[in-house]
Amino acid sequence: MTNVNKFKSGLVASAVAAIAVFSGAANADAGAAVYQKNCMACHQAAGQGMAGVFPPLAGNSNITDKPAYIAETIVKGKSGKVVVNGAEYNGMMPPMAYMSDADIAAVVAFVNKNFAGGSKTISAEEVKSVR
Repeated sequence: MTNVNKFKSGLVASAVAAIAVFSGAANADAGAAVYQKNCMACHQAAGQGMAGVFPPLAGNSNITDKPAYIAETIVKGKSGKVVVNGAEYNGMMPPMAYMSDADIAAVVAFVNKNFAGGSKTISAEEVKSVR
């Protein structure tokens, strides 16, 4: 490989890495914005929920690294008894199917990483299959 080709390869690799970093940051920002707009009123700013009313997302092992489950809950809602960190909740989360697949994917990544301590994500295309 010539020096010019090595330079071009290095330049392309750097550009791809920069795009990945910026798109990851953009997705994290998008997820935070979607959370603030659609989820924060009930689940609160730090994902702590409201005792006896809205279950916490923070430290919730029921959702850690379960992006399809989180997405399905957002799309279809959830009602009935759930136990989170030893506390029982018996309420109803309304379906939020009006949200776009991209917004749901972004907020799932945000919630799983920032509140549940997970690392798995879901794509907008995968969200579409949950609907």
